[in-house]
Amino acid sequence: MGVDVFRGKVEELWGRKFEKQRPFEFKSNVDTFGWQKDETGLNHFTFFIENGRIEDTTAFQMKTGLRELAKLGKGEFRLTGNQHLILSNIADADLDEIKALLKKFKLDNLQFSSLRLSSSACVAFPTCGLAMAESERYLPVLIDKLEAT
Repeated sequence: MGVDVFRGKVEELWGRKFEKQRPFEFKSNVDTFGWQKDETGLNHFTFFIENGRIEDTTAFQMKTGLRELAKLGKGEFRLTGNQHLILSNIADADLDEIKALLKKFKLDNLQFSSLRLSSSACVAFPTCGLAMAESERYLPVLIDKLEAT
């Protein structure tokens, strides 16, 4: 099934026609960390998720913090193409409550250097059969060493 057939099937099920293609160009694939306000006045927060892994450690309770944010029922969670997370569509009235939780669980990105915020690694050992070395598990250690110099 080609693109035209697929488009036709979707339009048939949807009951509407897609608009004609328009030119579009991606000028960046960078995630902008922290708070951003959109043209409608809603706020969006991009979290740094190291190597795309959401987990709790003794030093950083990321999974627990994100769960507590989700319990508020305010905003929507979205994934980025760079393995990070966005909490989107937050009204100004909800900012203080959300910022307090971000601070409590160290989810506000303030503890990360620019070097760490720009880092990313593939899963490598033990998950990928094509891997020749550690990458995902070693990258945070390497970043720590580079930050210490």
